[in-house]
Amino acid sequence: MNIDLKFIENAFPQILAYLPVTLELVAVSMVIALVFGILFAYANFKKIRVISPLIRVYMSLIRGTPVILQLYVIYNITPYILAGILKKAGSTFNIYDLNPIYYAFLALSLMATVSVAEAVRAGLSGVDKGQMEAGLSVGMTELQTLLGVVFPQAFTTALPVLGNVLIDLIKSTSLAFVMTVVEITASAKILGGNSLRYFEGYLCVFLIYVVVIK
Repeated sequence: MNIDLKFIENAFPQILAYLPVTLELVAVSMVIALVFGILFAYANFKKIRVISPLIRVYMSLIRGTPVILQLYVIYNITPYILAGILKKAGSTFNIYDLNPIYYAFLALSLMATVSVAEAVRAGLSGVDKGQMEAGLSVGMTELQTLLGVVFPQAFTTALPVLGNVLIDLIKSTSLAFVMTVVEITASAKILGGNSLRYFEGYLCVFLIYVVVIK
């Protein structure tokens, strides 16, 4: 197999130009996942009636299905549902004009939320129950104790796992091309298709991911 080094030289900066899109997907999805993951973790930790079983069902569905299938379902079904809601509400907004990156945010954050929730729940389980009692005994409210005492300790335990979640999320952004989101993988596919140099294009993507993850 002959590797076209000239193609790599020309294609690499073009592919690298889409790295901000990949990083945006990671940043937004991770923030959303952290917010909902913490809420889900606390609900499961406290075993809140009705809410906790629903969260476990959701987590089982996400863990039991391929990520690419989740992306396809969200990209094809969500606009249809939203269009029906907007129509009933009398809105003239065309949901199909919405940038597909928003669907990618939704799909990737739904996936990452499960892992974040499990990591934080494990961290909460590792915190001695006496910490909460100690906080309450000195006049702190439950919320103050959670934010100032319990969660900092839980996050210290969960941090290595959350790092792995972030790495998995970075790699999962490569699937956003199925939603027509042009990030580094999609740009490599487009460039490779134009010149039938897929290997060289994906080699550029490989190098970028290695550098970003390291």
